[in-house]
Amino acid sequence: MFESAVDPGPGNFDYCKVGSAELTLCDNDNGSWSFESNEVCLSVSLCPGMGENGDQSPMNENLVNPNADTKAEVVYDYLRGIWGQAMLSGQQDLTWRDSINMAERVFNDTGKYPAILGYDYMNYTGSGGEGLAQTEEAIAWWNAGGLVTFAWHWRDPSNVTEAFYSATTSNNPKTDFVIPLNTAGELDTTHPHYAGIIADIDIIADELQKLEDEGVPVLWRPLHEASGGWFWWGQTRSDSFPAAYAQVVMWRVLYDRLTNVHGLNNLIWVWNGQSAVWYPGDDYVDIVSQDIYDGAQNYESQAATYNAVLKYPQQSKLVALSENSNIPDPDAMQADGAWWLYFVVWNDSDTAEGQTHVNNFWTGEYYNTNAHKNHVYNHDLVITRDELPSF
Repeated sequence: MFESAVDPGPGNFDYCKVGSAELTLCDNDNGSWSFESNEVCLSVSLCPGMGENGDQSPMNENLVNPNADTKAEVVYDYLRGIWGQAMLSGQQDLTWRDSINMAERVFNDTGKYPAILGYDYMNYTGSGGEGLAQTEEAIAWWNAGGLVTFAWHWRDPSNVTEAFYSATTSNNPKTDFVIPLNTAGELDTTHPHYAGIIADIDIIADELQKLEDEGVPVLWRPLHEASGGWFWWGQTRSDSFPAAYAQVVMWRVLYDRLTNVHGLNNLIWVWNGQSAVWYPGDDYVDIVSQDIYDGAQNYESQAATYNAVLKYPQQSKLVALSENSNIPDPDAMQADGAWWLYFVVWNDSDTAEGQTHVNNFWTGEYYNTNAHKNHVYNHDLVITRDELPSF
């Protein structure tokens, strides 16, 4: 993005250029997108080469939800306390195959459990299948002393398909669904598919409520990888609204409904848009993150990406590696000052344990060799489940 923190560029213009589009700058800077004078505009803070922009404001000592519950705040305090000193280990479970337990695969290879286990509500708004005990598994993991993160591969809210991949992707079931916006740049409540959007959110809210009832804070990462365009929430649009703007509208609607309508206070909001221009604003985000898949057995710190993500918000935010293939070497991370708060190795494909395969992100040795796994999991800078406090 021209005139971004990553590419500040020279000069002082009355617009911000994203690709070939010259976007109007907002009169009021909210650190994201707005709709002013009947048109979409972008905050100047996302184009920091332009005009006077100061340094980031200090990190908030509390979560963005002013009513966040005590346990969520305690976890957040812990995360703030370790950032810059250590990295939490994490693993995504194979959430669509109940018979495969990724935490046990990690333990079998390293003698340690990850501090964080990742889950996914992928099959909760479709026709079902496996992976429908994610809430119960997460409660059990928390009770065993681990931290919980959830993603949501949100299936087509129109129910025309059960896809979450956009029509611009290939080799996967696809949906043409786009986020419906009205002429005022808001989610269109009169659209035929609005009810489906709300119904899906409410289904997930019920599951998140079960977690709150059991005292489980959730590192909540919805609408992930939006800028890639391969999910419907980043779908290319044919109207005048930028796809990034539409995703920001959707993020804020999701935040409002879960926080203010359903009263969920156990969520720590993790944003993962993969590009600054998709950032929904500091008032809606607790942690910024990036997903990195970069070939095989590359254990560099990923410092360039870390430093880019670090600069996205106006306010300092914790920075996490929310999905990865290769685990950054903790020694390189320390040397480069790339203090990822945590990593989450993606899950395996449906294969036997130990099989080396391009789609097995943990088991086998395609990405992380057994020597590297043990180096990481037994490193002084890496926190495993047994080293977490009781919260």
